[in-house]
Amino acid sequence: MNKSILRVLTLVLTLAMLPQALTAAPQDADSNPATAKFKEDLKAAVMAGDLTIPQLKELQANAETLKAAKSEQTPGAPLDLITPYTAVSNMRAIMATVKPGTRATLEEDLQAVIANKKPAEDASAAPPSAGKKLGKDVFMAVMRGKPTMAQVSQLQDSLNDLQSLKSDGGGKLQQFRTLKKSKAAIEQVMNAGEFRPQDRQAVLDDLNNLGPSGGGGGGFRGRN
Repeated sequence: MNKSILRVLTLVLTLAMLPQALTAAPQDADSNPATAKFKEDLKAAVMAGDLTIPQLKELQANAETLKAAKSEQTPGAPLDLITPYTAVSNMRAIMATVKPGTRATLEEDLQAVIANKKPAEDASAAPPSAGKKLGKDVFMAVMRGKPTMAQVSQLQDSLNDLQSLKSDGGGKLQQFRTLKKSKAAIEQVMNAGEFRPQDRQAVLDDLNNLGPSGGGGGGFRGRN
């Protein structure tokens, strides 16, 4: 078959698949302008040939993983940073293969989508506990930064150790040691890892405000 005919058929099949693939994109676009823009820019990237349909479907799969990891987190359960960070890392890896201009646009969109995962502040609500704020800020720092998987694992373990202080039956001395060790481990990762300066500072400030009560409510709930 003539190569030009093959190219035409490939284009026709790609365009035929595009509506179905885009329909599978995140469904909260109407309530989240950042997600809506991401969806439109993905569509433009596919139409321009900068992104393939398989890549688009893989982005969607990782977006669903990120969404599921968020919804499955329950108060008091072990905290999970690795699953959502892996999904975000996979999305970044895909976007790294497209042209610089398109890549910059999609990466900005992804950052905006991640930022919109933060809950709207309720002026009438009581300020979050130190533990809850630490969990929120660590999550955002990880999702917007580029730490290693080992660093993410360390942060996850340290947050879980802090959360366990609420139900730990050990003595005060052991609780103090756990608190001190976990805070030191988080501080070390934040200073060594590749994080945005403002995110790093937010976490370090949280650590300074985290008193002997430790987890203070389990922190990670606030990443929604």
